[in-house]
Amino acid sequence: MSDDKKINWHPPMQMPESNPVIQFTQKVKHPEKIKINFKLPQWKLKNRNSSLDITLSPAAKKLYNEWRTVLEEEAKIEAVNKPKYYKSDPDISKKFFSELEASAKRLNCNPEDLAAIIYRESHFDPAAKDCTGTYHGLIQMDKTALENSIKFNLENFGNKCGLNPKMTYNKYKKLPREEQLKYAESYLHFRIHEKGLEGKKLTGGQIYTLIHRPADIHKAHKVREHQNRVNDAKKEPQKYSHKIDTKT
Repeated sequence: MSDDKKINWHPPMQMPESNPVIQFTQKVKHPEKIKINFKLPQWKLKNRNSSLDITLSPAAKKLYNEWRTVLEEEAKIEAVNKPKYYKSDPDISKKFFSELEASAKRLNCNPEDLAAIIYRESHFDPAAKDCTGTYHGLIQMDKTALENSIKFNLENFGNKCGLNPKMTYNKYKKLPREEQLKYAESYLHFRIHEKGLEGKKLTGGQIYTLIHRPADIHKAHKVREHQNRVNDAKKEPQKYSHKIDTKT
């Protein structure tokens, strides 16, 4: 998350340079036999809404099934590799994807794109941070971005989104993903208004540009670069398509 008034970019979260699946299979002779109990207390404490059984739209259900499977497989990998900068939480809730779909509708973007962007930025981990320790959360917001999110929400929506006007950055970093998503959405509304994009259908590349480097939003080649990153992230569920339970 960058802020035009402070800096123009932020370094990405540190991820393994090589394919983590290959790393995993090289270290473990029989990775398919690895069993992890995703109902253990640490998952429940991180995501207290995970057990809520709600009815999802077809689009939200598809996202839930796909990305939950991705996170389950990554958790198995992390059991061996233990990456430093993120922790996959396979106990992600249906409520989160229902609210993500609603956020995408209000932002006038594709929910698949928004999910892929959040995955790329944080792997859906609300406690994720970048390698400098400056940016945190689902879309890697810094303190100024959080302040802009709250200010814009109060001035334009009268706090209809339910944001806490007294939210501090330290408290924000500890919010569950369902609550963090509200602040991320409000920040994007702020950038959309600032860049004169209100009422327009936005691509994943545009949304990601508004997150990563808002000053480049009218540079077509930069937006294309961000769109390519979004498209790459959207391919993650395809790796585990044979394991996705569409009946959930």
